[in-house]
Amino acid sequence: MILKNISEEEFSNFYENFEQKCFWQSVSMAHFESSHGWSIHYLGFYDEDVIRAATVLISKNVMGKYALFESLRGFLIDYDDLDLMDAFLNELKIYLHAHNCLYMKIDPYCEYQPHDKDGNAIEGYRRDDLIDLFEKHGFIHQGFRNGSDNNYEPRWMSILPLEGKDEEDILKKCDSKTRQNIVNTQKTGLKIDRLNKSELYRLHDMVSTTGKRRHFLNPDLSYYTDFMTSFHENMQAYCVYLDTKDYYERYKKNYEELIKEKEHIYKLIEETDSKKNRSKLKNCENKITAALKRIDEAKKLREEYGDKIDLAAAMYVITDREIVYLFSGSNDTFKHFKAAYALQWYMIKYGIEHHIKRYNFYGISGIFSPEDEEYGVYLFKKGFDADVIELIGNFEYIDRKRTYTVYEDLRRIKHLVRK
Repeated sequence: MILKNISEEEFSNFYENFEQKCFWQSVSMAHFESSHGWSIHYLGFYDEDVIRAATVLISKNVMGKYALFESLRGFLIDYDDLDLMDAFLNELKIYLHAHNCLYMKIDPYCEYQPHDKDGNAIEGYRRDDLIDLFEKHGFIHQGFRNGSDNNYEPRWMSILPLEGKDEEDILKKCDSKTRQNIVNTQKTGLKIDRLNKSELYRLHDMVSTTGKRRHFLNPDLSYYTDFMTSFHENMQAYCVYLDTKDYYERYKKNYEELIKEKEHIYKLIEETDSKKNRSKLKNCENKITAALKRIDEAKKLREEYGDKIDLAAAMYVITDREIVYLFSGSNDTFKHFKAAYALQWYMIKYGIEHHIKRYNFYGISGIFSPEDEEYGVYLFKKGFDADVIELIGNFEYIDRKRTYTVYEDLRRIKHLVRK
């Protein structure tokens, strides 16, 4: 078997037919990275005339002619076939050395061990065999990292299987709070815009707002526009907004209907002054009070913010395997509208309608304790009955150890000078 360069078309054909694909290992992602200064290497692992595995590597010179290589989220390969992996890694090291690799990073899109929905490990199958194989070939495992780190993609994910399910199945499995919040967003009449390239500033603004609140960095607006340029229809961005005029009209109508209902209940009480009818009256009056509050809120919001208020926005990357909820943000001033639930439900329905196998809520911290600052993110995703997925982790391979030592020393000196 041999690893060699293949054309973009050959790689794309393999990718499209590979069941366990992820968008990081796609031609679209390669185009995106290329637009940000990385060199692209499409590689196919051949067994005679048949491609058994493939990967797209990206590289960038970091010290003279020597380069950092990365294989984003691993390879397009059957990780269960250890003989295939063994042969592939042998060939990969030969390729890296021949192309002036200094060191390489990889974070395989491969599950380490199963967990229940509370994050507890389920005893049994673990991928220590795969870690051992990587380490046999000189790839250094970076440990079982938990928490959030802007320098890495998440090692823990929250995934909702969609295959064979309809909307009713999903809604039934949601916890009561999540289910009620979804229903409430429908009653409120929140609306959703699909954003074109010129409207991506709305997403960027929302992510910036959330980043300041939760202490993470938001990429430049050009990141989002470049992503859409590279991914076309496979990158979709949406913004949930409140139409203040519609909000006012909706609850004005609701108020008028409740007044009629109250009049009807009064007539019932005149005929039969029962405990049941009195309870109906009290319930109706409570609803009238709530409707009046909504009407008053709608008036004030329209006066202060105009006809349209952006509440939350998100960016998704879509393959036939999964929808990945990659970036999102919301305006905390209007958190009582629960706009994030409207977005999630909209895209879950999209996944069902388009026969996509799973909905990937993406990153969680992997720390399942109420003391963790990201615990609320986990609970939000768990509310949809999502599974907890732990990935195998990150590896680094150093091809030229002496040169790498010099490189690291220079980096440390540069860091000290900047301080």
